Amino acid sequence: MVSPYDWQEVIGTVGLFTLLITVVLTLLWRKAFLKRAEMQIRQDDRYKQLAERADAHQAELAQQLAALNERIARIETSNAAIEETLKVVE
Repeated sequence: MVSPYDWQEVIGTVGLFTLLITVVLTLLWRKAFLKRAEMQIRQDDRYKQLAERADAHQAELAQQLAALNERIARIETSNAAIEETLKVVE
């Protein structure tokens, strides 16, 4: 049975399969793209948390450094007073 529509049926079938494959691949690509975007957002959030912790630690270290500088200044003042006293005693 040879029908005058055999080529049209073949072309239609190939077209439908091509359309189906294109739709499936597009959906897979979109899902992968969304997954990657979600992972990027999570990674950005982790970097943001890391930066916030680093800022907090840096502020804490600055306070400790200021306290140490104060103590060193007092020690230097005390040493200068001791040196003055020793000069007077000599």
